[in-house]
Amino acid sequence: SLNQVVLWDQILLRGNNARINLHDIVTKYYFWDDGEHLRSNNVTLTLAWNVIPNAGGLPHIRANGSTSFIFPDQYTTSRLVNSKISGQE
Repeated sequence: SLNQVVLWDQILLRGNNARINLHDIVTKYYFWDDGEHLRSNNVTLTLAWNVIPNAGGLPHIRANGSTSFIFPDQYTTSRLVNSKISGQE
């Protein structure tokens, strides 16, 4: 099965300034495993975009290439990390 999520988006206008600026990106959509289904599993990231036409269909374009990584087999929680930092275990 295939699952897809949006991790980042940006609106680009037509014209000479239609460039993606990747400097100082702030996380807009956080990505986490809401269970244990991604532990030790492969995740593949791809780049795709939609072109909004003045009229007609909405094409979905996928870039060449991708990058993959394996999710860790163990997770830590922010509560655990925060308690260790403050000395409250």
